[in-house]
Amino acid sequence: MKRFTLMIAALGAGLVLALTGCSSMMETGPSDEVEKDVILSDAEGMEVALNGIYATMYTRLNFVTANAHHCFGNLAVTLAAELMGEDMVHTAQGAGWFWKDYTYDMRSRYSSKIWRSYFTWAYFYELIDNANYLLSAWESATGDLARRQDIAAQAYAVRAYCYFMLIQSFQQTYVGHQDAPGVPVYTEPTTSASVGKGRGTVEDVYVRICRDIDEALALFETSGLPQEHISHLDKYATQLLRARVALVMNDWKTAAEAAVTAMSKPGRSLISLAGATVVKGTFDNATRNWTTGTTPFNSVSTSSVLWGAEVITEQSTVYASFFSHMDACTNIYYAAESPKCISNWLYAQIPETDVRKGWWNGNIGVPTSDWKYGANINYNQFKFQWKNQKNYAGDYIFMRMEEACLIAAEAYCRLGDELEAKHWLSELESRRNPAYASRLVHLTGSEQTFASVGTVETLLDEILLQRRIELWGEAGRIYDILRLRKGWTRNWTVNGEPSNHTNLLSKYPEYLGFPADFRECIMMIPQAEIDNNPSIGPEDQNPYVE
Repeated sequence: MKRFTLMIAALGAGLVLALTGCSSMMETGPSDEVEKDVILSDAEGMEVALNGIYATMYTRLNFVTANAHHCFGNLAVTLAAELMGEDMVHTAQGAGWFWKDYTYDMRSRYSSKIWRSYFTWAYFYELIDNANYLLSAWESATGDLARRQDIAAQAYAVRAYCYFMLIQSFQQTYVGHQDAPGVPVYTEPTTSASVGKGRGTVEDVYVRICRDIDEALALFETSGLPQEHISHLDKYATQLLRARVALVMNDWKTAAEAAVTAMSKPGRSLISLAGATVVKGTFDNATRNWTTGTTPFNSVSTSSVLWGAEVITEQSTVYASFFSHMDACTNIYYAAESPKCISNWLYAQIPETDVRKGWWNGNIGVPTSDWKYGANINYNQFKFQWKNQKNYAGDYIFMRMEEACLIAAEAYCRLGDELEAKHWLSELESRRNPAYASRLVHLTGSEQTFASVGTVETLLDEILLQRRIELWGEAGRIYDILRLRKGWTRNWTVNGEPSNHTNLLSKYPEYLGFPADFRECIMMIPQAEIDNNPSIGPEDQNPYVE
């Protein structure tokens, strides 16, 4: 009989247990074991297991035998996807974390169990396996039916989220690639006797994602229970997931409707102009003394958060965390040795009247060539700062309403409803820039006229630009680059200043302007999967570029 590895973790005020699947490529050393029939026999045990899945999303590090400090759950995958694009700059190699994502040197390491492709694959498939166990048990378990339905709804939503992240990471975008190889789809729990599945197609994966979202939303409605904790996916967060998926599939009607529904959550609201103000931390170059600033992007209590992880001090991952890689006003060397900066082109597009101009440094006269350590460098970010660095406190935000607002604007624009598109764009931008209204007056059109750099000529251009500014560091920029299929570059001059990227990806000439569908923008299947899954052979590997 299948046995579970139990990992005890803290979430909010209570203890939770994470169920660990034991597929051939994802073995972990058990700290305790119990029969699945015991822990999943009633609603209470199922909820404990579900909370363990959520705790895994910000604490699970032991998927790799080394390099674990770039493997801290959902935001580790998102940060890598951000750094693969053009809007986030990795200023220096530092300790090396995420550097190979930024420089596109991780693809050749697919045979190793300490790099990105293995982590991403193993991480999401473990979550999927755990969700499958919950889904296999909820109908036969005892306890309150509504509670079990709500747990099952969350398990479906978790599984959909994981498959969506996997297919975006390991294959090109949906449109135009429906028949391309996808990722294996499992809807039943795996055991040591399970036979691995083949890649199937991209279409197969998206069909499963959409079905899981439908099942989740139906069960949320049937159960009628409110969200127990912000760490839990509920019907509103699941609607935003549906909107994300529909956007990639170019299903504009579904994207618009789901995004608007996501924003209807009672008690939630877009971050106000005052609420969006960031106070920058300070860093003294001579003494290396620092202070922690303030930002709305380190707390699940921020008004627009739909889904996030409340990271209590006792359960914080300290060095191995999102904030340790982002906040350069710190005595943790990760970010201080390699600050994450906004591209100077994108920064130049933000008006002085926009509160978001304060989320980053401008050109403060300290280029990378003159910088040695800490936050005092041109274009350094302050959007993501510790809530309290001394206590390693800082929550992880996975979804907020502003993303839904931007999806609604884009989807309505593509549907030809410019009035509705401008309404939703204005809902957000009026809370960022008091002078914004005049910017929209003469904009029209649903054509994207530029990829990485250019001049806003259409309404769609404007929406996509605002998406890049607002969701910087949150959306995984490479996913948008792939779905938009316009190509991209890190090579430009803005206001007479050359690109501030420290790596233009110029090892091959074509890297100065990536084409759409460039093969290096997707990861290789881990060699461990090919070695252990008889249904996936070397011939099923993604194309490799030397």
